[in-house]
Amino acid sequence: MPARRKIDKKEALDHLKKIYKQFLKDGGDPKRFTIRHYNRLNENSHMYIDVYVKKMGGWNSCLQSADIPLGFRQYKEFSKEEIAAYVKKVYKQFQLSGKKSSRYKGQEKTFRMKDFQIYNEKLGARFSLAVILKRFGSWSNLLRELNIPIGRSRGLTHDQIVDHVRKVYDLFNRKESPEKIFSKEMYEKHNYVEDVYISSKLIERRFGTWLGAKRKMRIR
Repeated sequence: MPARRKIDKKEALDHLKKIYKQFLKDGGDPKRFTIRHYNRLNENSHMYIDVYVKKMGGWNSCLQSADIPLGFRQYKEFSKEEIAAYVKKVYKQFQLSGKKSSRYKGQEKTFRMKDFQIYNEKLGARFSLAVILKRFGSWSNLLRELNIPIGRSRGLTHDQIVDHVRKVYDLFNRKESPEKIFSKEMYEKHNYVEDVYISSKLIERRFGTWLGAKRKMRIR
């Protein structure tokens, strides 16, 4: 199919409705039809997502035109308290599954977005991660408001922190290209090693600055 072929709006919307029907047939939640779902079901078709985003006013506009519920606006249909209660339920499941303790005494394993997605699926995925982030602003804000530990580590010795950072650094070197710098962002990306999380903020408090910490540990 030629790349510059003009696509009629009705043709595009009819195709979108067709994909949505397949999504429902496969057991999808009517209020959670996303771009990811569309792309997964839209194999071998010229009707790529940019048709809707660039030529028809965006994904949400197309969903509205096709009378398809806007899944990412689900957060407006439920109170913050309802969503918070559900997140606490998922967190409780996370704790009951033996994920509460870290290998260092005094450090509680952080409840990550990845953990939420895993246990959310097990509980039926009533609310998507996108809905939760939309309601609370960020994952950190959610944890603070719900009194869920954010991963602050108390009582860790100097040697334990250095040992952890070096393990993260080794993982960084194995996973990333040589030209990348071991920045705070890269550290956080690879932070979880042997179920341990030590925040970059804690490291800065102990060593003064991130650069100072790297120098003292002889890490480039």
